[in-house]
Amino acid sequence: MRKLLTGLAMIAALTWALSATVRAEKIPADAWQTGTLKDTSESWHSRSAGSIHSYQGNLHGAMASREYPIVHYIVETDQYIYEADLVLRRKGKEQPAVTVNGPIKFAVVKSDLYVQDEQKKEFKLVSLKKTLKTAVLEPAKQ
Repeated sequence: MRKLLTGLAMIAALTWALSATVRAEKIPADAWQTGTLKDTSESWHSRSAGSIHSYQGNLHGAMASREYPIVHYIVETDQYIYEADLVLRRKGKEQPAVTVNGPIKFAVVKSDLYVQDEQKKEFKLVSLKKTLKTAVLEPAKQ
């Protein structure tokens, strides 16, 4: 029985490792663009979970709550303005080392925005909005 459980655990670990490799999305080199990081802002959100059950006419329960930051990024190019969020739900998850009003490399893949920080580390953000920049026409002089 012990050998069977050990074998099943090894198969599960191998399956998980292979699926993690498949899930990691490879970004083509030509998908990377350069833009300007116009702004970042951080907001805090809370998440609560709990359960309530009844036992012999009495209510019992437990509840846990925790706060986590969401960092909002605005990246501008000549043609578009991209807005995306980085949700830091896990403790110790780091933020990109970036400079506001500095250049930033990014790639848009499906509904995600990937950014490279100043150490070339990649971060996956959730893309929120892509806005086309429109040229402001000056009135004709008479």
